[in-house]
Amino acid sequence: MNLNKELELQEFQNQEQQQQQQQLQDQKLDQQYKDVGISTTNDPIPYSQDDSKPFISMHEELKNLEFQNLPIPPTIQTPKVYRNTNNLVHSKNNISIPISLSQENIVKLDKVDIESNDQINSNNTNNDDNNNNNNNNNNINNNNNKNNIKNNEKIGLRNKIFKSKIFIKIRGWWWHRGIATYIMLFYIALNLGVGVHMFYNMYNHNKISEFLGLSFCFSRTAARLINLNSAVILLPVLRNFLSWLRGTIVNNYIPIDKHLNFHKLCAFMLFCCTIIHCVGHYISFKKINNDVAKINNPNEESIAGNYLNIDIGVFPDEKYLFFKSVPGITGHIMVLIFILMFTSSMWRIRRPMFEIFWYVHHLFIPYYILLCFHGYSKILKKEPQSWMWIIAPFILYSIERLIRIARGKKTVILEKAIMHPSKVLELRMKRENFNFKPGQYLFLNCPAIAYHEWHPFTITSAPDDPFISVHINIVGNWTKKLFRLLNPDNKLGVIQEDLKSTQTRGKRRILKIDGPFGAPAENFFKYRNLVLVGAGIGVTPFSSILRHLKNQNDKQTNADENHLKIKKIYFIWISRQKNSFQWFTDVLAELENDERIDSILEIHIFLTGALELDDYAKIKNAEKCHITNLHTKTLFGRPNFRSIFNQITQLHQREKVGVFYCGNKTLGKNITKNCNKFNAKNNCHLIFHKENF
Repeated sequence: MNLNKELELQEFQNQEQQQQQQQLQDQKLDQQYKDVGISTTNDPIPYSQDDSKPFISMHEELKNLEFQNLPIPPTIQTPKVYRNTNNLVHSKNNISIPISLSQENIVKLDKVDIESNDQINSNNTNNDDNNNNNNNNNNINNNNNKNNIKNNEKIGLRNKIFKSKIFIKIRGWWWHRGIATYIMLFYIALNLGVGVHMFYNMYNHNKISEFLGLSFCFSRTAARLINLNSAVILLPVLRNFLSWLRGTIVNNYIPIDKHLNFHKLCAFMLFCCTIIHCVGHYISFKKINNDVAKINNPNEESIAGNYLNIDIGVFPDEKYLFFKSVPGITGHIMVLIFILMFTSSMWRIRRPMFEIFWYVHHLFIPYYILLCFHGYSKILKKEPQSWMWIIAPFILYSIERLIRIARGKKTVILEKAIMHPSKVLELRMKRENFNFKPGQYLFLNCPAIAYHEWHPFTITSAPDDPFISVHINIVGNWTKKLFRLLNPDNKLGVIQEDLKSTQTRGKRRILKIDGPFGAPAENFFKYRNLVLVGAGIGVTPFSSILRHLKNQNDKQTNADENHLKIKKIYFIWISRQKNSFQWFTDVLAELENDERIDSILEIHIFLTGALELDDYAKIKNAEKCHITNLHTKTLFGRPNFRSIFNQITQLHQREKVGVFYCGNKTLGKNITKNCNKFNAKNNCHLIFHKENF
């Protein structure tokens, strides 16, 4: 007995020691989770106790949370975190639910099932007929349950595949680069197929191909490809057709936003084919000039005299085929037009001198006319074929131009012209039967400056506003002339008296608009989570989007209602000059003061330019940022998009995030690189849209 008591006492002591060790381990584990901001109780706690931490500094906490490899407590799930305005990060009450509650519910359901089964068994013992019926019903139910389980397994497997990291990575690559890459490869393959077919036919062209050699084959092949690319190059610039196409299901499968890239690809193919065509004909013309001397020699056969349709009487003029024949004259003029169009399209010329680009690019009209007459002399004794290639696209483009001309005849009333700091001119025009979507753009014309010159500008007003507004950066010749016309005294905030007066309404109709036209930013409504990045004046498309969200929110009379489908917006604005923020901060301030918008909108403003000495003193103790007059503090320096997208993928796991950017190419490449890098991390799908700025 004593031995048994001693064994029991020793076993009891061992159990006490194990319990104490377990308690110590639990305390250490709780302390570790508190250090990284995870609650092990049912009550949610803030993710970060420091509410003043900026957006970029959160990366370190998330990085620590990711790499500490702490075991998950058995009673809770890892809480999902999201950011709020003023850089607050916390967990939602309805997300951080302990697993134990779900287990209790399951246990309750099991008890109910057991009780019901006991009642059925007792009834079955009293009634054999009911027992048989119940058994049949149970068999049917079991079969149905098995079918439901199989269907659920199929659905679960399908969802698991579609939401897997590999699938999201492939889908992201397909949307960002894959579709455009395959379209480019298909178009190059089409050119190669047409070229090989033409080269094969020309190579077996009897005496002419034998006489002129490969130069003739290459020149004729290049001519066929010039016809092909001259026809296709018009399709990507059908703006009204592309705007309509954006509202169809085709926009989900074809990257319409890259239409200008395809236009440039066609231009590059034209450039290469033009060089090959010209070099080939120069060599052929030299051979023809040498062959003409054989005409007067009866012992030798002249290929040029017998097989080519040329006027032998003009020889020995060696410059005839180069500069005096119809192919020579039209060909050299088309080459000159193409060189002018190609050089004026370069960014360094198009950006500051858009009017030069606009006028020179309209030389495509005489280019197509000359192309139709290029083979009119029938030197190869064949009918000209260029018109057959370009007739259909040219008709489509003519219809497009007629629509623009008819719509552009209508003038608009200029209600207000305001000169903002950092050389930004705001124009507000009266809205008359002009419907548009947030993010779209229009073409603006001022006949007093140039009657036929149209310039594209993004619409900054919302569809619900009673006016149409654009913000113009004064950088080019046309914009400077417009500024002097509307604001001759060069005073900030001056509005002309003619614009105020109702008696001079005729003078106020000095502008024409054409549009609206589709843009990548109008696809924002497809996403519940948005990242809007604007550089400098590139913030204009997001101005329309945020104004639209504000107007939609104001329509909600009940404070508890929330009809906005958007869950989260990260608005990032980057600029070199602090004065650049002033024209849009009034709207941002209103959005900050609105609780419903403030809960989904997160503002981050970056100033990359140098600060003055007074700015450092104002930054320290200011409740509001003295630069923007917003509660959100301005960050100094360039944003770290690697850290930003890393955090976004942490905060929006298994969700789609639309990333929209408008600005310079260098920053756009950086954002594209990080979007592709962090896409599919935590099964977060980042979809990038770049505005053609």
